[in-house]
Amino acid sequence: MKPLAKKLHDLRIANGCISQMTLSKLTGISQSSLARWELGQSEPCASEIAVLCRYYKISADELLGIVLDAEAPSPSIAAYDSHARRDKF
Repeated sequence: MKPLAKKLHDLRIANGCISQMTLSKLTGISQSSLARWELGQSEPCASEIAVLCRYYKISADELLGIVLDAEAPSPSIAAYDSHARRDKF
């Protein structure tokens, strides 16, 4: 099972073991979408991630399993600008 798929399934179970249909009614996200996400057949878009994060009261970083390393250097803006200019031509 893919990490996001497992996280979505585990969150639903941990939050009262609600059914996908109940979660669908509470969030406005179709039950079929929820099922496909939990099976790893597709992934939610940004707006759907926002809905799920509000429902579960977690950050998108937590949902997506993003861990920021404070020690790691951030890519420089200059490197981005150089790369972006190259792609325009």
